[in-house]
Amino acid sequence: MALAIMLIFVFMFGFAMLHCVKAENLENPTRVYVGIWLVNVEKVDLSASSYRLDFYLWFKFNSSEISLENVAKFEFVNGAPTKIDTVEADEEDGYLEYRVRGEFIKTFDFTRYPFETHTLTIELEHKNLNASNLILEPDSTSTIDETANVAGWDIAGFEQTITEHAYGNDTYSRFVFSIYLKRPTLSAFVKSVLPITAITTISLLTFFISPQNFSQRISLGVTTLMSATAFHLALLSGIPAVGYLTLADRMMLSVYVIFLYNLSASVYIMKLVDAKKTEEAQKFNTKAMKLLALLIITLILIQTIT
Repeated sequence: MALAIMLIFVFMFGFAMLHCVKAENLENPTRVYVGIWLVNVEKVDLSASSYRLDFYLWFKFNSSEISLENVAKFEFVNGAPTKIDTVEADEEDGYLEYRVRGEFIKTFDFTRYPFETHTLTIELEHKNLNASNLILEPDSTSTIDETANVAGWDIAGFEQTITEHAYGNDTYSRFVFSIYLKRPTLSAFVKSVLPITAITTISLLTFFISPQNFSQRISLGVTTLMSATAFHLALLSGIPAVGYLTLADRMMLSVYVIFLYNLSASVYIMKLVDAKKTEEAQKFNTKAMKLLALLIITLILIQTIT
């Protein structure tokens, strides 16, 4: 009888201790430090909203709180790398490192295209342990290799953040490594703004053509309009179809307004010349040139405000 009472007491004491340990774990979840050394950004495909990265990934942990096998049960949220090689695994020292290469995806914002900036992210969570049991922390030694580069882009730095993501009633700690890319301003201007500026300027030379030569005026306006349209399509071919206007779209809308103004003035001048009102056509051409300057300034101000 005494032995039975002792066994019951031991069982109840053990259950109470287990409950306390669980409660303590809930209040003090295990912390694992995550770090990344970005080796290179191999490719950025804007049209597919994807990018290929090459980097080292490591975890630092307390082996008395969590096993190396459990730490290794992580997953990338925004990609499925094709190559993950173990570089070092030391449970005694609480260290696990991988070399990772593969494709990641991100919904890019093209509102400021072609002068936009983009954020490439590496996002990972633990597969099984939620935020009550495991908290990820950024390792301060994370960095970007000085030889890393992206063709056509400037790397403007990086940032490490920890967020929480909910799946129903469960919330998981998520590590996010963000790489900031920006287009070189001069390169973007030469490739995107300078060509359409030259095309538009050529079309406006019609105002310096005699009103009597209205056929040449209209021909020049139509030809340059077709060139501008082709340039617009080529400019947008490098990005996916989006449901909003980019800076390039708004810029081209302003160009189309100028072309419409130019062709409308040329057609009206043609009607005046046909009606033998050559002097009136010349005066209208002079007024149209003055109004053109005001129109261009207005369009520039609208672009600046928006």
